[in-house]
Amino acid sequence: MHTFERIHHVEFQRRFLAQKTRHDGRAFSQFRPTHVVKGAINTAQGSSTVRIGNTTVVCGIKAEVSEPDVKTPSEGYFATNVELSPMCSARFRPGAPGEDAQVASEHIHRLFKTNVVDLKTLCIEEGQAVWSLSADIVCLKYDGNILDAAVIALMAALEDLKLPIAELDSATGVVSADRTKAEPLALRKRLLPATFSLVDDAYLVADADDAEEQMATAALLIVLDDSGNLANVWKRGAGLVSSETIRQCIDSAGQRKEALAKTL
Repeated sequence: MHTFERIHHVEFQRRFLAQKTRHDGRAFSQFRPTHVVKGAINTAQGSSTVRIGNTTVVCGIKAEVSEPDVKTPSEGYFATNVELSPMCSARFRPGAPGEDAQVASEHIHRLFKTNVVDLKTLCIEEGQAVWSLSADIVCLKYDGNILDAAVIALMAALEDLKLPIAELDSATGVVSADRTKAEPLALRKRLLPATFSLVDDAYLVADADDAEEQMATAALLIVLDDSGNLANVWKRGAGLVSSETIRQCIDSAGQRKEALAKTL
């Protein structure tokens, strides 16, 4: 069985899918167990570790004081970076970030900047000092569905984040931060993701693992907020996804949201 899986991995998957099941025993609509641990990195202001099946992601947020942009004097900075290295999977190459990592970083940044992080809450003194947040999302082990893991990890790390009380001395221009007194960052809302993949242009599965992703012709990321409102729909891949399928995914994402909310 294992030899057949290695040599004919596509046909191996198709035999299970044709029987309305998956190679790991899950139903098409079933997500893998998800585990979240907040405060995983002592040297970061906010951090988390997330596991979805075998996919493991760690997120750390560093906060530094910076001068604001002259065009937005009352807004701080928020940056995200997703790292997919050969350490987590042989499918990724060393060197500069690949397309998968860059696309994930850009989409997650837009998603959180629009829905979660209000840059005005990062202002220390308008026109003079603001907080700059850098979120590094590192995949330790890759087995599919990196977007869900990354979104959950960043959300958990932001909820874990505490910023020191900072004040600007107008006489010296020096910002002092009292690390013994820290406050959580006020977030607009909580985001809860669910990704679905169209495998072999025929089978819609939730939370595809690496083997299933390699057969997928399209993937659909559905993000709901904690009130159940739709925050984001993002389709990737050339496969056709009907409006009925999108509605089905949104309904399933609602059920996933309830389970994730308890985990976070």
